Amino acid sequence: MLDRNKYIPLYIQLKEELKNKIKEGVWAVDSQIPTEKSLMEEYEVGRATVREALSMLVNEGYLYKKQGIGTFVARKLPSLGFEPLISFTYSLNARGISSSSTVLEQTEIQPDKQMLNKIKWKKQKKCYFIQRIRYAENFPIALEYSYFSDIFEQYIDKLDFTGSFAHMILKELKITINKVEQTIIPRIPDAKEQELLNIDESTTVLNLERWIYGNDSKEPFYYLKFVIPENIYSYRSDVK
Repeated sequence: MLDRNKYIPLYIQLKEELKNKIKEGVWAVDSQIPTEKSLMEEYEVGRATVREALSMLVNEGYLYKKQGIGTFVARKLPSLGFEPLISFTYSLNARGISSSSTVLEQTEIQPDKQMLNKIKWKKQKKCYFIQRIRYAENFPIALEYSYFSDIFEQYIDKLDFTGSFAHMILKELKITINKVEQTIIPRIPDAKEQELLNIDESTTVLNLERWIYGNDSKEPFYYLKFVIPENIYSYRSDVK
């Protein structure tokens, strides 16, 4: 059941609860799941929490909706590949929301010891840092801090860093991803984040960190820090 004393948002807890039911076969593939009202009563949460959880499961490929009928189980395990998992652009476009990016900084850096530990590299090497602000329907919605290894050195002047990094990695560079590690921690945004995202300190942000490994490497070639408002999954209704 949901734990209201946890730092993890209720809609994320609910999403995991429902996902487990799908994986464990409690709800069969192509069966209709309980209504929003039933889920609200069962888990003692509001409609917005239920809708956000269901929206996430639809985006991840576990559920699908039939207009005017209800929500159904798509499969026990999504089979969409890595792009939906690592692509913010894919996630927004799947929900019918146009997206764009502005590069705030692009430079080559030498990571210090603290940064090396964060990136999970064993020794110092060239690192390409790119900071972007992400937009949905022309509204600022996320801050993105990307650190690429020297695998990008020969491509750095040829790539469009305003587009989807996931598409660039998988389709243009044809890197085979073999592992993704990720952490998500809710927190209060700092002053700069509030300014860039046009939010205030009452808005909780999710601090997402992701390490992506490829081509059988033991070290990640890409480290991402992603700062996004906690209410991202209610965004669709906000932009209409």
